[in-house]
Amino acid sequence: MKKSLFDLSWNDDSFLAKLRLFFGAHLHAAKNLQSYDLMSRAEGYSALSSTYYSICGTTKAKLGAILGIKRSVWIGVAQSFKVLAWCITWLPLGGWCYFWMLPLSNQMVALEGYEGLSPGQCDVRQSILRRRGKYVEAEMCIRSAFVKGPREAFTRGLLHVGLADVYLHQGSHQGAEMEIERALEEADAIVLEDPRQASRIYRQCASLTRSIGSGGHLSAVRLYQKAIELASSVGAKDQVLKAQS
Repeated sequence: MKKSLFDLSWNDDSFLAKLRLFFGAHLHAAKNLQSYDLMSRAEGYSALSSTYYSICGTTKAKLGAILGIKRSVWIGVAQSFKVLAWCITWLPLGGWCYFWMLPLSNQMVALEGYEGLSPGQCDVRQSILRRRGKYVEAEMCIRSAFVKGPREAFTRGLLHVGLADVYLHQGSHQGAEMEIERALEEADAIVLEDPRQASRIYRQCASLTRSIGSGGHLSAVRLYQKAIELASSVGAKDQVLKAQS
């Protein structure tokens, strides 16, 4: 049975699935990108950049899963072959997505400007900006999204995650911890109705909590476990991989 782009994105973590997602996303966005309507074209660029961001994250998680194997002589040999296979398959795909996700997102902003972006589109962009180390513009993007009053709890949660990351890179642990708490409140509110998105928020909060340190290791472990449990409950293998690596 042919898998949808949703299934390829959330429920499959294989290289073949992500390659199909890559080409499928381009086919799906083609109509929007060829439109004369600026909003439709912006939606196409946003969707593509979001797919690239997701594939980039899976690529990194796959390498983390390989390098996380406990070493012995034979496991070390097998690990070397797996790293080589990753370099041949995942690295070109993930590298392409890493370098092009920001230009695609920039095209979206060039068409609509920040004032024309939805909170969801702002969330995609701030995630990409942070992945590329552009924290000043990411903060501006996040604050622009909050001014628009995002309706979805998961969008608000992910924006709080982004702001926490910005604060962390500014050296404000107190600000980061406050935003993590807000993000977790949003995740708690959607555990039953949207476990996939809740899992994303828990996973990213876990990573930030671990980065802050100061006794947050146990909290991070619990959040990772919660993220894995939620993702596993709905078959979101891609999210399980990212939480485990």
